[in-house]
Amino acid sequence: MVKELVQFSELLTDDFKVLGTKPKVGIHIMLSIKEKDGEIYLDVENYKFSRCTKKTSEDDFLTECKMYHLNAWCIDTNKCFDLPMKAVHSCSPFCVAFKREHLEGGAKFIANIEKGKTQLHDRFTTYFEKAFELLEEEEIEKYRVFRQFFTQKNNSGYFQDVLDKIEDIFKAERDKLESEIESLKNVQSATTDKEELKNLKSKIAEISSKLAPVAEIDDSEYLIFYLNEPLGKYKKAHQNYLSDKLFNSDKYNTKPDEDGLIYGTNNFLNGFNVSKPFLTHKTASFDITGRISNHEALKLYDFQNILRLNTLPNPLPIFIYEEELNEDVIAIFKESEERTRYGEIIKKLFENRKKDLENYYLLFSQNTKDGLVIKDFDFVPKFKFNLKSAIYNESFWEVKPHFTDKYTLKLHSIFDFQNQILPVIFNNNLIVRTKDKKVIVKYFGEIKQEYCKSGPNYLSVIKYRKAFYDFVYKSQRKAITERMFDDIMKVSILEDIRLDKIKDGWNTERHNIEKKLNIWFSLREEFNLFYNKNTITMASKLTAYREFMKKLAANEVDDSEAVKTEEFAYAAGQVIKYIQDKSKTEDGSYKRLEPYLQQVSCEGIKGAIARDFARYKHQNYSRKFENAAAFVLTYQTDVNLKKFLPELLAGIFSSNELYADKKEDVIAEK
Repeated sequence: MVKELVQFSELLTDDFKVLGTKPKVGIHIMLSIKEKDGEIYLDVENYKFSRCTKKTSEDDFLTECKMYHLNAWCIDTNKCFDLPMKAVHSCSPFCVAFKREHLEGGAKFIANIEKGKTQLHDRFTTYFEKAFELLEEEEIEKYRVFRQFFTQKNNSGYFQDVLDKIEDIFKAERDKLESEIESLKNVQSATTDKEELKNLKSKIAEISSKLAPVAEIDDSEYLIFYLNEPLGKYKKAHQNYLSDKLFNSDKYNTKPDEDGLIYGTNNFLNGFNVSKPFLTHKTASFDITGRISNHEALKLYDFQNILRLNTLPNPLPIFIYEEELNEDVIAIFKESEERTRYGEIIKKLFENRKKDLENYYLLFSQNTKDGLVIKDFDFVPKFKFNLKSAIYNESFWEVKPHFTDKYTLKLHSIFDFQNQILPVIFNNNLIVRTKDKKVIVKYFGEIKQEYCKSGPNYLSVIKYRKAFYDFVYKSQRKAITERMFDDIMKVSILEDIRLDKIKDGWNTERHNIEKKLNIWFSLREEFNLFYNKNTITMASKLTAYREFMKKLAANEVDDSEAVKTEEFAYAAGQVIKYIQDKSKTEDGSYKRLEPYLQQVSCEGIKGAIARDFARYKHQNYSRKFENAAAFVLTYQTDVNLKKFLPELLAGIFSSNELYADKKEDVIAEK
């Protein structure tokens, strides 16, 4: 695993490492070291600065700054240079970064006074002592002026002068903008012309939007000072810092070998802590399981940072012994301005190679309140992109119009299945299709029950989402079985029936139920792990049930014919729906079907039919109904009818064969 992650990380370029990131929110200031008459000094009169807010667009200078602070930042606050204060978050001799709250008047400054703690300006000497350890001895002299910028002038530092000048610039601009707004408001209050009022309001809004970049510096904003030095120097110093901090502990570090490599304990998503006895081995004969080199530790650190940024596709394919494919993954990702999804990357790789992808690791990570977590990391021997139907000998899966012709699909790829079918059967809770046609996957993310259609639907999503993840992303076709698919569809459809209402004369869940029945009767056998040519599909059975129903309604079923229980269940569904349609109640919702759907025995079903028939016996009934009802009410079986719920539902939601063709076929009320 470590080897593959390191190899992948080595392919990541500097520009990719900041792809999709934003500069730190705050003031970014670039200073230069100059030389005059043999004297080195820091130019505090001519400097570049820019402010990054959550709303401002990124200018060229801020884009440049991203690369600088990427190569100057601390690993985490426990590995800062100003411990135990943890106020300076840079770890470089060329960069100093802290938040406004640590300066005079800031919340942390006031708190430090109250608690008698050391203030930020008293920590800069310690900071630069450690920062200069990252440089060669002959380099240090040049950068002493940068240290003096923070440590001299009565210990408050010259840096405050620069910040004061910037604040003066902001204030002057604020005053100017506020004056313009005030003038426009005066004109606004003196006019009644609607068009002019509209224009004035627009101008005020436009000027007001310019206030944010020049507002008073907030406590939460960073103040970041950079030296205008080559990026290579930043990288070298940062790698020196990282080489001592990337291991979990320095207790197990080896001495540098002939290549300068140091080996120590892996810190990549490792909970091991040598200072906490309960996290150490108690029965093993060794203290640590192994070591990695400082080079590998650095690449894992880069990779971990990339994962935290959420810029890579998730899940991420990492190919073994296929550097070209890994390069293609990165190249495809960089092509798009928006984040490219895994499915889109796999599709392009598949189209380029014209064959299934093989031998790669699939990594799914997630940023949580506890930090970066690897939710799944597994080997995929072969990824099957296309869907092929072994049942119908087609190069696709097809959802056919068994119950409604308003929902039919041809599914050519596994991602067609994910993006078209899963949102329907899981009610947009596992795979979410948004109004702007985007797709959000929640295989591992939090799914809140209150946002699900019902409690049983929520449990179904939680129960099966990992199996569908394996089915879709790892081509583990055995992950979803026919029985599992039946369970999902039963829960989903029965909940739709229970939650159905009448709105504007229509059943609110009718289309959902019909779509799901189309899916169920079309795709069920695709999940049959033991399917053979002699297996009769649900779709074929449905055709047979409908033919049987026509014969039954016409009283053409021979008494000597052995009628199957599933045919009885379908006929019972037709009878139930016919009787329900006779109801004159205002509540015509499908929830009235629940007493039937809860029955497990033949006698239970017949009893429920008889009760409803007695309730509506004053209505007119067709001879077709009389024929079917006579059959249903006299049928005998001891089989548990829960097994035939699909047939019962099919009978209910299929086109009903029991209505009279002609008026004379109607039996007058008695």
